[in-house]
Amino acid sequence: MANEDKHQKEQPIIIKKVKKGGGHGHHGGAWKVAYADFVTAMMAFFIVMWILASSEEVKQSVSDYFNNPTEYSIFTGQRKTGSVPVDLNLNLADPQSGRKVDSKSDNIIKFDKEMTDTLVGRFMQKAANDSMSAAKKVEGTAKELDQIIKKLENEKPDLKPILNSIKIEMTSEGLRIELLETSENCFFEVGSSKLSSQALEILKLLAKEIGKLPNYVELEGHTDSRAYKSNTGYTNWDLSSDRANSARRVLQNYGLWEGQLTRVTGYADQKLRNPDNPFDMTNRRISILVKHIKVNQFLPLEQGAK
Repeated sequence: MANEDKHQKEQPIIIKKVKKGGGHGHHGGAWKVAYADFVTAMMAFFIVMWILASSEEVKQSVSDYFNNPTEYSIFTGQRKTGSVPVDLNLNLADPQSGRKVDSKSDNIIKFDKEMTDTLVGRFMQKAANDSMSAAKKVEGTAKELDQIIKKLENEKPDLKPILNSIKIEMTSEGLRIELLETSENCFFEVGSSKLSSQALEILKLLAKEIGKLPNYVELEGHTDSRAYKSNTGYTNWDLSSDRANSARRVLQNYGLWEGQLTRVTGYADQKLRNPDNPFDMTNRRISILVKHIKVNQFLPLEQGAK
């Protein structure tokens, strides 16, 4: 017994101490999810209560909104007043047919009217700017041609008389280049549609410069009022048309891009340059019109092709 008591007295005493900190420890984020669910449920509850307390008109509007969401503007929440189809094809309009080149009938997107009005305004402004830029480029070409002609006069004195018969001017329609016949020189053989060698050289030069432009071109043939003497019924109408076609072949073969020339017309003596003197030789001429690109040809809307 004495030994047992002694052993019990010598056994060590272990004391466990719990350290109390100032923090609360990590409890996880589950409470945040529960709180979010609670807030969402409360919001839904208040919405339901508001709808129940509202008039029948409000209830019908809310119901219609959720049943037909595409009929309401995503910006204002108001019912759309209508949709406007807008063609997003930016190709130029064909000046002959009035139709856009390579337009696709299915390239249509319906916009909210408010968005469409803004979009159309931007297109109109861009089209106006593009048209002005194109007109300035044509004016630049007119100045370049004037410089080229002056340079040729110095380099080739033999061409000076016929070069002086070229008139270059800007008009409301575009750049008009006229090759006028005078008593000193002729672009064609007398009574014929055959071009002179000098006229051929000049037309090649013009074709090269005009072909650099994106503008469409029209070509006209004119005569004076002297009747064409022929036993075959050949008239000034035929002569003016044939001369215009002779010039066309040179322009197309030496610089104009495919489709750039849109019209070739023989006017005989119906558009005299000098109406006070119908027999004036300057009424015999070839007129090349580099047409301005109009604002509506830049528009991506159907009315731009009208």
